[in-house]
Amino acid sequence: IQFRRSLVWERWNAWLHLVRRLMDVQLSDQADKISWKLTTNGLFYVKSMYLDLIDSRPLSRSLHI
Repeated sequence: IQFRRSLVWERWNAWLHLVRRLMDVQLSDQADKISWKLTTNGLFYVKSMYLDLIDSRPLSRSLHI
């Protein structure tokens, strides 16, 4: 990969971090599948989102999406 600008300091560190994360990615020819983590069957229900929103745990909601 070639870049137009030099990667220095934080940009270089961010690039290395991205490369390390991508090394673990396994691609396949299978179709993609979306799974909703708030239900056991993986399907989205408004009720599951509502119950998660009213839950007062101090976790980031974006962890579920």
